[in-house]
Amino acid sequence: MFEEKDDTIMARWLAGKLTEAERADFEASSEHEEYLRLAESLKAFEKPTFDKEALRERVWRGIESQKTTKVIRLKTFYYTIGIAASLLLLFGLFFNRVNYSTGVGEKLLVELPDGTSVYLNAKSTLTHNRFFWNNNKEVALDGEAYFSVTKGDDFKVNTQSGSVSVLGTEFNVRSRRLTFELYCYEGRVRYDNADKQQQSYLNAGDAVQLQGDILLEFKHLDTIPGWQSELSRFSNTALIQVMEELKIHYDISFDYEPSLVEGHFTGSFVHDDLELALKSVFVPMNIVYELSEDQKTVTLDKR
Repeated sequence: MFEEKDDTIMARWLAGKLTEAERADFEASSEHEEYLRLAESLKAFEKPTFDKEALRERVWRGIESQKTTKVIRLKTFYYTIGIAASLLLLFGLFFNRVNYSTGVGEKLLVELPDGTSVYLNAKSTLTHNRFFWNNNKEVALDGEAYFSVTKGDDFKVNTQSGSVSVLGTEFNVRSRRLTFELYCYEGRVRYDNADKQQQSYLNAGDAVQLQGDILLEFKHLDTIPGWQSELSRFSNTALIQVMEELKIHYDISFDYEPSLVEGHFTGSFVHDDLELALKSVFVPMNIVYELSEDQKTVTLDKR
């Protein structure tokens, strides 16, 4: 594994400046094939060769045949453009990121380059670098996902509410606009939020949740996340957050007075029956709901 940055390795390799040990190490790596392909693409922009003496002779003949001489400087503008274009292609390919997304009510199973499985919940996005996975095992998550990580070091999940470093294998992260939750199911993970100077180590059966700026630590008895069984579960969760989850699994919007949804909800709702889901959430909260004919808008009112 290289210690220096991969773009530096690329530049030294293209220039033929790697040591024998570095070259052997590089040619045995998984990135070698990608380097070769990109290097091959640069050949399309190489400056063409020409006969200097023949060119000089043709130029002088042209000058002598003219009554008024005019000196024309041959510019390398087009070759400069070619080189710039090749560099843009090179960096565009090497720093491009892979993106996986799910829509409303959709779920997706993703396998990362090292065999790690990521199961994305609805309305979630996962991104990671396309190349050099072994040197940078980091992913960015916006939404919710269950991770089953293969053995190895330095796997990290970055979210808008902090990062999760893997010290074990299986955990679930929910990072949405109003919510952050982390459940550990196997092994050990670490949660870090540098902005709020928060850190927590979680073993199997541990969980943390952000409520505003407060990090709550608690236990859970789940063996898998409820959403993998088409069920969303909540414990003393702000009702407005539960409503956001309803939007994620059903393509609906809400019409309500803000003071009506200030409470907290404990319970669950299913993902495959909108009427049952609405009843499960709002009846225990003593809130009347009405679903529009097109099943797109839910109006809430007091009982």
